[in-house]
Amino acid sequence: MSKSFDIDLSEYVPFERVTDEDLAKARIFNKCRMSDTGCWLWSGPTNGKGYGIFYVGNKDRSAHRISYEVFKGPIPSGLHVLHRCDTPLCVNPAHLRAGTVKENMAERDARGRRDVRGERIGTAKLTEQQVVEIKQSNFGLKALSEKYGVEAQSIWRIRTGKSWAHVKIPQENVDAR
Repeated sequence: MSKSFDIDLSEYVPFERVTDEDLAKARIFNKCRMSDTGCWLWSGPTNGKGYGIFYVGNKDRSAHRISYEVFKGPIPSGLHVLHRCDTPLCVNPAHLRAGTVKENMAERDARGRRDVRGERIGTAKLTEQQVVEIKQSNFGLKALSEKYGVEAQSIWRIRTGKSWAHVKIPQENVDAR
């Protein structure tokens, strides 16, 4: 049995008027949150380097690149999309610009971002003090991962020196063990 609804469809925008660009903008707005600095922080999936991932069809694309293309136009051939705000998760087109790798490296050096490790990485979930505690702890991977809210593999990588290798255990604590 079919029901009849009295809806005047003329009030709604027909789907053919909604462009792929409009849909991409809506998807971007749906997956970001405004920060105090004006960044539109991507809250969707990320890659291992702290950049947002935007799915287009069956392909992963960088969210900041999609934002640039949707709001500013095509990325000029041979150029990259650079962040003025130094925040990899930012997709605010006002914070993005096209530039060369050389320009990106020059900006990195001028802003003192050349040696970014540990807490200075915007996506770090641990502090150096917590890493010291992990390195000193006799607890297992699972217990520590639950305590600090990170994956057990992250704890293993800290303990084996594959990550946070620059953080050393204070010598007096090493002797006490």
